[in-house]
Amino acid sequence: MLSKVIAARIARLVATLFAVSLLTFLMVEQLPGDPILAILPPEALDDLENIERIRSELRLDDPVLTRYGRWVGNAMQGDLGKSYITDQPVSDAIKDRIPVTIELAFLATLIAALAAIPIGAFSAYHEGGRFDRIASAFTTTALSIPAFLAGIFFIWLFTLKFNWLPSSGWNRITDKGIVANLKTAILPAGALSLAALAINARLIRADMIGTLKEDYILSARAKGLRSRYILMRHALRPSSLTAITVFGLQFGGLIGGTVVIETVFALPGLGTRLISGIYQRDVMMIQGITLFIATVYVVVNLFVDLLYLLLDPRIRRQ
Repeated sequence: MLSKVIAARIARLVATLFAVSLLTFLMVEQLPGDPILAILPPEALDDLENIERIRSELRLDDPVLTRYGRWVGNAMQGDLGKSYITDQPVSDAIKDRIPVTIELAFLATLIAALAAIPIGAFSAYHEGGRFDRIASAFTTTALSIPAFLAGIFFIWLFTLKFNWLPSSGWNRITDKGIVANLKTAILPAGALSLAALAINARLIRADMIGTLKEDYILSARAKGLRSRYILMRHALRPSSLTAITVFGLQFGGLIGGTVVIETVFALPGLGTRLISGIYQRDVMMIQGITLFIATVYVVVNLFVDLLYLLLDPRIRRQ
């Protein structure tokens, strides 16, 4: 039975990637401008014969479906093509920049989890109390602030006001060490984490309010177990299933959602490379990065589905 579920999830993953690849290719085709004009220097734009020759060499004069089939076939073999502008393989650009984007998404998810779990749990335990009201006001505020605006505020507060952390640039762990790396990563990751923190704190609170009224919780209280033990041991696990799913989806979404934050903090991640590719009309780079981000998202989604099966035996039985 479990193997059938896994096979169905994988089939859904393949179908999703096919749809994303097709939509990405067709949308990039609709971008204004001609990629050939972005490749050539201004003085060569009047040479129509040369333009047509380069178009033929790059096989951009082939029908749309032919070019799509060739691109997908190469992508399935790990070849995402080369940049029209820099001649750099797209896969190399992704390898160079993905550590930055992955670390930002991971840190943002970790910060959100570490803050959302206790906030949601204690808000549920003190339902209607002062802590619950303060937490509700905080999560409402966090949801109302866009990540880029939070990033700008963090730069003003922690860089301009107190001069504690840098406002831009990136220190790689392999070059400067983990402390220097975290100094450049904590502000953008913190800005990205606010919405995820607020959403999951509310989810955990809502689930735990119902869980704390279950008979087995009342039985544990009757046995004289400590409130904190009951809260974190007996109530949190069944109430965290929804939050785990959302955390996984948020992590996948943050891989693509770092675009604006990477621009605000001038970070050398996938987001800034995607933006520059759009400005340069670098078709292969746009398609390759978009397909990679979509692949990461659906793979994370698949992993979350399988983790759900492991955490909740009731789902396996169903």
